[in-house]
Amino acid sequence: MKKQKTWMIITILFVCIKHGSFGFRCDRRPYASTTQSQPSDGRFKLTVDGSEGTYIPDQLYIVKIAETDEESKFTGFMISAEGEIKPDPKNPRRMISLYPGELRPQNPLTAKFSDRCLYSVEHTMSSPKSSVEVYWQAPQSGNGCITLRAMVVENEDVWFEDGAPLTQILCEDMRQPDDVTPKLNYECQICDEAKYELSFTGIWSRNTHPRLYPENDWLPRYSDLVGASHAADFILWAPGSLATEGFRDFAEHANGSKLEGEIREKIGDGIRTLIKGKGHGYRRMSNPTYAFFRTDNTNHLFTVAIAIHPSPDWFLGVTRFELCQEDNTWLNERELNLYPWDAGTDSGVSYESPNFETFPQDAVTRVQMSTYDKNSPFYEMDMKDLHPFGRLHIKLIRTYHRVCDEEETETTEEAPSSTEEPTTEGSEEPSEPEEPSRYRSDLARRLGEAPIVTDPDSSEDCPMSQWQEWSPCDGKCDNGRLHGYKWRERYHLVDGIAVEKYDPDADPSTRKEVPRFCKNHYEDFERDECEDDCEPEEKDDLTPERRVMQPVAPGHAWNSKRHLSKRKHL
Repeated sequence: MKKQKTWMIITILFVCIKHGSFGFRCDRRPYASTTQSQPSDGRFKLTVDGSEGTYIPDQLYIVKIAETDEESKFTGFMISAEGEIKPDPKNPRRMISLYPGELRPQNPLTAKFSDRCLYSVEHTMSSPKSSVEVYWQAPQSGNGCITLRAMVVENEDVWFEDGAPLTQILCEDMRQPDDVTPKLNYECQICDEAKYELSFTGIWSRNTHPRLYPENDWLPRYSDLVGASHAADFILWAPGSLATEGFRDFAEHANGSKLEGEIREKIGDGIRTLIKGKGHGYRRMSNPTYAFFRTDNTNHLFTVAIAIHPSPDWFLGVTRFELCQEDNTWLNERELNLYPWDAGTDSGVSYESPNFETFPQDAVTRVQMSTYDKNSPFYEMDMKDLHPFGRLHIKLIRTYHRVCDEEETETTEEAPSSTEEPTTEGSEEPSEPEEPSRYRSDLARRLGEAPIVTDPDSSEDCPMSQWQEWSPCDGKCDNGRLHGYKWRERYHLVDGIAVEKYDPDADPSTRKEVPRFCKNHYEDFERDECEDDCEPEEKDDLTPERRVMQPVAPGHAWNSKRHLSKRKHL
């Protein structure tokens, strides 16, 4: 009976130690030593280069033991990594140790993997030394705080372990790169649809990223910007996922044809809009690229990518970026700095590395920073010290009023009424003018609006109106010249009616629907760069005047001088 109890106690102790109830602590006593460890006297210190009490997930660090008095020597050492002890989510009564990352030797002549302690390295030769360095690969995100412990042997009888100088506790750096998506809003309840403008501006150059930048200046270029607005359950690319064949071709060769085909196949099945912008190369690398896309309360995320050429399989972009905010309003504007991602299909380490297929294919991850491979452009470089490779600007330019299903059932029986108060002449804040109704041609004629004309070059299945006239050039005046943008619109036609055209008097029950295919394949908004002569400033006049407000480009102020009609004396 006593024997059985003894074995039971031994078994319980083994299980507790194995599963971390008493913490993960192996016996790090020096070989053949019969003495106990002494408290650290401060002559030896454990440090982690590039860390200030935190670690960036998946980053490679140098862990170092060194003397502090310029004369002390040590003959042996062991460095161990320990993860946090937490209850097992599947069985709260069972304790588990989180993964602490991987320690590995930097020089096989000075260090080796320990054969008696897990996640540890120890000395190879018992020779006097003043310092030693090993690598530590930080764990992935979500592994909490990591404890790095050192044991230092001065001689057979004197050795030290633990204590502040020989212990470092590093917690995950929760600061994220600028291109990490905000929290998803799975319950988006916005009724109105939205149109967004994306502008990508390249920053990659010999000045900003000089290390191993391609020698031929005409070789570097950005691919076309390719992406989609989509629903929450769709993934075009994401960290931890495998790149598709189309995305592989895109990342390795900067060719987006296959990727665009994969996106088109999913339009209407998780994707709302194919996003496409022209890439730039030599002499135009820093020129902005523009693209437009539509969103709604189902397809309220967007994903885009821009491949870097030349590179093994590196690209820039954002994935599953949420536009529907927690207060159920559309994001108005945001600017993101972009850093390189690795598609996991080529194992090259530099821009012009020869093709070296990754087999088996790896998941999409960040390009390895803080690497100690001298053939890498990111040799000994932290993400926080890296210049962005590009910048993405997201801007809401227009919303389209849509009636929610619940509201529609309540209002179909009722005639719509205007809630806008009439604007008093001479008021300080002019309100948005009422656009003429497409159902009231007499009003259109009275206001001088041209009737809707079908574009003869548009598709029979997706008829469009002719493009409207370009808006006046709007921008900043510099040395007598105006530099800015102009825009124009056209409309989808259903039964001869311009469906998207604003009409405050339209009956919601008779609203036409544009086929999804037409919305996704035929643009109804264009914007282009422009130049013009600056208009002379008008002098103040005491004569009474009358102002007439004209429609302005989405995203521009109503009080823009470019859109005020000329003053007329009464």
